[in-house]
Amino acid sequence: MMHNRAEAHIKLQAITRNVELLKKKSGTDLLAVVKADAYGHGLIEVSKTVLLAGADWLGVALLEEAITLRKAGITAPILAWLVPPGSDFQSAVTNNIDVAVSSIAAFKEIALVKGSARIHIEVDTGMTRGGFLDEWDELLKADFSKVEVVGIFSHFARADEAGEQQNVDQLKEFKKKVEQLKAVGIN
Repeated sequence: MMHNRAEAHIKLQAITRNVELLKKKSGTDLLAVVKADAYGHGLIEVSKTVLLAGADWLGVALLEEAITLRKAGITAPILAWLVPPGSDFQSAVTNNIDVAVSSIAAFKEIALVKGSARIHIEVDTGMTRGGFLDEWDELLKADFSKVEVVGIFSHFARADEAGEQQNVDQLKEFKKKVEQLKAVGIN
């Protein structure tokens, strides 16, 4: 007996159209998420496609994925966001890869590497799943002189649900965190 397997047929032209549409509609920079081998569609090929279509950044979960992109000759900005303490932060700096920082332990490690690490601060705004939460006050007292803070982000789990109160609450908390960073000199 023969079983049919599910398969995906990837049309790079469709990916191109989607990126072009998103860029046009948003009128802002676009980070294309290509984590997990571009969701199984081919990390290098999809990354090159989205960049040619106008994406400004690439987003990956793992530092190893970002290094693979650099080895493939991709020079566009890359953000790796699941980079726990103990990661090879020196390779991130050497390869010009931005990293998300979501704990004091990771912050302290990345501040020790040679060169200026570019970081994006991940804040927990209500999901209690990832990002600074209990260590937030400690981060506000940290020495930021050895890192370049490029951005701040959070995970809005229900952002696609218009009118959802959790979105309002999370946005309020996010804006509060941004203001607290500004108060300690981080813009």
